[in-house]
Amino acid sequence: MNRPKFSEDGLDAMFSFLMMGHQKSNIPVLKENCDILRRMLTQKNAGQKGYAKKDDIDFNNVWTVCNIIVIEAMALYLSGDLDLIEQRIFDGGAE
Repeated sequence: MNRPKFSEDGLDAMFSFLMMGHQKSNIPVLKENCDILRRMLTQKNAGQKGYAKKDDIDFNNVWTVCNIIVIEAMALYLSGDLDLIEQRIFDGGAE
């Protein structure tokens, strides 16, 4: 599958901003885009517009959604919030 060039350029640019520091995680955006990707991958049209239903998501956006997920996951990691979540789950448990 040929990936569009913009997805790689966009990922490079976004990652450059992350490396500047002071990033904040945005868990709602991460969850929203994970849900969008899940819906894309489980809809029954295999990305073909001729079989798409009214509420199906355009598969042409898959690389953009993947980029957002990667960037938000890195922001979660680089901000230290992932460590806090991990600590709460494994060390203290959820209260």
